[in-house]
Amino acid sequence: MSVQQTFICLAGGLLLLPAVCLAQAEIDFFRDNDRTAWSWDLASGIDTYLHTYALALDDTSEALAEFMVQAGFQGRSARQSRHRWRLRAEASTGTELWRQRLEGDYRYLDKGRVTRFRLLGHFWGRQYKQTTEYVLSSDNLEGRLEARVYPLVGRTAALDLRAWGGLIDYKTPSTLEVDYKDAGGGVFVRSQTLGSHMWGGGVRRARRAYPDSSEIDRDTWSVEADYDYQNLDGQGIRLFHKSDRRLIADETVRPSAWTHWTDLNSLVNAGAGQVYLDVQSEIWKYDQETDVYIDSWLTQTALGYRWGDVLSAIWKAGPVLERLDAGDSPETYTQLGVRAGVESYGSAVTGSVTLEYGRRIYDQGEVALDDGSGDIAGFQTIDLYTDFNYWKIWLLGSWRISRKFSLDFLANYEPENHTEQTDDSAIGFASLHLIWRP
Repeated sequence: MSVQQTFICLAGGLLLLPAVCLAQAEIDFFRDNDRTAWSWDLASGIDTYLHTYALALDDTSEALAEFMVQAGFQGRSARQSRHRWRLRAEASTGTELWRQRLEGDYRYLDKGRVTRFRLLGHFWGRQYKQTTEYVLSSDNLEGRLEARVYPLVGRTAALDLRAWGGLIDYKTPSTLEVDYKDAGGGVFVRSQTLGSHMWGGGVRRARRAYPDSSEIDRDTWSVEADYDYQNLDGQGIRLFHKSDRRLIADETVRPSAWTHWTDLNSLVNAGAGQVYLDVQSEIWKYDQETDVYIDSWLTQTALGYRWGDVLSAIWKAGPVLERLDAGDSPETYTQLGVRAGVESYGSAVTGSVTLEYGRRIYDQGEVALDDGSGDIAGFQTIDLYTDFNYWKIWLLGSWRISRKFSLDFLANYEPENHTEQTDDSAIGFASLHLIWRP
């Protein structure tokens, strides 16, 4: 019997378990845009995770809940300053772990109010307590620092030079938690006008090193470009493409590969509404295929019609198609569904609800296993993947209860009903935050 897993992650409020609110207080010491502004906030809540999975003989369920208290402090420069900066620091303690986060953004503007230099940093720290139930996790530190220089800025375009470095450092590295350090640089050109046509593109060069697994160290060259057009009637198109060449240190461990990502979004007026088309494409092409690393092409397409008023409600509905082509691999599948939703902004309750229902069909979800006897009768066929019907539910919104209070909510739930009942699974997440701004 194959192994199945149902994972439900419910944070700050629960989709299937009792909801918990997160309270936040925030005070601005200076609200004048011409002065430095500082604020602080306090938060408390509970994070709950539930895992259920079926083994060959028994069904297993695990639940983990953490109560936490968090304090944060942030500041920003005056709006008119030529040295603009923003800083955010926060720390929390809970029944399972300690967390820290520090992020900042600095910009230098010339006399013409044009950005000439920018520095961005993000750092996270986590320390698990001795009594934690996260038995497979290690204390870790994660960070990234990026610098951008704009030596040439014209009326229509600007030259953007970038350099960055990052790391993940685990106190106790393991197969699933691997240390690495990366660094890179890039040259980009981007349009400066805010008209109907906006564009950009550039080249990146990066290297990632794994101290405990140097065989998978990699060098990457990347080329990317984007284009955005929108007219006064709301019709438009957005296109992004990125191609990577990944060179692996030891190709007997992991082969080098080409990867290509493409995103396309378009709107065309039709009657009282608009026809939309969203397409995402992801291609992996390895220098040499293995049992683990297989050439593949994943495409996701959504075509539909949207109508309504942006100040009241906008509705949308249409079919969705997903196809993973991995050759003769049992992972190859076709997925077809119907997606519908509504979004509303500008009132006391704002947000969106989206529902999708469909079915995934595998070309051949079974594989043949050899018992080692050398006899054709020794081959046994097993189903690694079985067809299934699925639901996808997304909920995102905010209810402004009063001038000082608002209730923010977020939920996602995706159950799968397989042909083989023991393969049924689900994944879900939800949060509910009560926010106070005095």
